[in-house]
Amino acid sequence: MSQDVAEDFIAQNPTYNRALLLGVAIGQRVVSATRPKLLNAKFSEEIGHYAKQQLGHLPQEQLCIALLDAQLNVIGWETVFVGSLTHVQASPREIFQRVLKANALGFMMMHNHPSGNLTPSDVDVKFSQQLQQLGDQLGVPMFDSFIVTQESYWSMSENSQLSAQRVQVTSAKLTK
Repeated sequence: MSQDVAEDFIAQNPTYNRALLLGVAIGQRVVSATRPKLLNAKFSEEIGHYAKQQLGHLPQEQLCIALLDAQLNVIGWETVFVGSLTHVQASPREIFQRVLKANALGFMMMHNHPSGNLTPSDVDVKFSQQLQQLGDQLGVPMFDSFIVTQESYWSMSENSQLSAQRVQVTSAKLTK
């Protein structure tokens, strides 16, 4: 739209039409903007090292999620829970709220062990398996669960502690 046409349009109803043109301009910017990509999650090593840098040095346990798009790009990284020196209390509800709010295809979960022990506890494994099952049912899969320390990372997928078989969720047509 030329400047002359825009000025004529605004002159017809200045308050309303100026706001309308401003809204169109903002909409065009939003449509053309892309989500920032932090890194790609196709390789667990890349995520593991990133998680180690973000969480490995922390003095208390924290649980974070990496939000993923359809190309497995990390489009968001959120700390969901902060715990104590030895544990973090986590709830699937808050995790899935954030995944769904971000309109992410799926997610990866990670938490740190300040003790330096990479070995997942039984609770770590069971909670990760529960999140994977819930994610599959909701159609927002959890692709991996990591434990990180200052020195290294542990991937539950790499170590066969998560199901390799993914549940395919499809939409169904409901009839009377």
